[in-house]
Amino acid sequence: MKDKPEFYPILLLEVDNEIEDAINKFSKFNSLHEGYAVLLEEVDELWDHVKMNQKRRIGKDIHKECIQIAAMALRIIIDCENNNYTN
Repeated sequence: MKDKPEFYPILLLEVDNEIEDAINKFSKFNSLHEGYAVLLEEVDELWDHVKMNQKRRIGKDIHKECIQIAAMALRIIIDCENNNYTN
């Protein structure tokens, strides 16, 4: 991406922290199906916020859900596809 915002590294750190928390709290995904289900749950939570009346929306909650979505997408790769990164 050509014009990354200056806070981009902070977003990556937030995603990394979310992955770390998830790894410490929950066992690894047993399958792509399980990973997809968790990812879909996070997307559904974001969708609940998006559907909410704009006056009632809380930006930090939307931000949190987006970070969780990014983290769970990467967690699928870590838990289910990591053999693509080994020699």
